Amino acid sequence: GLLIEEARTNLMTSSGDLTGTQHWAGTMTLGTVTAGSPFGTYQTISPTQNNSNLGAAQRYQIGKTLTSGSTYVGWSLVKYSAGSGWLVIRPYDTVNTGQRAYFDLQNGVVGSKNSLIIDHGMVDYGDGWWLCWASSNAASTSGGFVVEMPNGDDVLSCSAADVILIASSQFEQGAFPTSYIPTSGAAATRARDLAEIPT
Repeated sequence: GLLIEEARTNLMTSSGDLTGTQHWAGTMTLGTVTAGSPFGTYQTISPTQNNSNLGAAQRYQIGKTLTSGSTYVGWSLVKYSAGSGWLVIRPYDTVNTGQRAYFDLQNGVVGSKNSLIIDHGMVDYGDGWWLCWASSNAASTSGGFVVEMPNGDDVLSCSAADVILIASSQFEQGAFPTSYIPTSGAAATRARDLAEIPT
């Protein structure tokens, strides 16, 4: 088939490097950028400690201006490495902060979701890599994108023994994920595709 996509902007300013310029907040342990993913590179991520509160395990992008009432979708390309293998994707805003979609990377299974999540899913990229995505409506004009590492489905606890490989992330306005738009230091826009059928 032929993939024809609309114009989209990846709001992540350093899509393949969590230590880059996008000012993530949180205390997750990050590895160095390493070659070897479907999108080129990856990093390891782990909670810094065993905790009953995911606040100790999260890193999230801050300072994004949203359009209130619009739908946003966030995704990360990830792979299981050690421990429980659970991941949370959260496209959030400052009014609705509890949006969570759960994914079992070890078994390739879509887990539960908070009622504020419109839709979520996993796309198999081979060799254990999964593109995990979730969408929600923005109820305010500010928010962002969160990646969390719980140690089970629909739980808020975490374990420092858990390790996930993360290759790239994308946060875009729209109801469904589109193909990867790499960024390095600034948001980037992919122009819409045009198709012509001659008569």
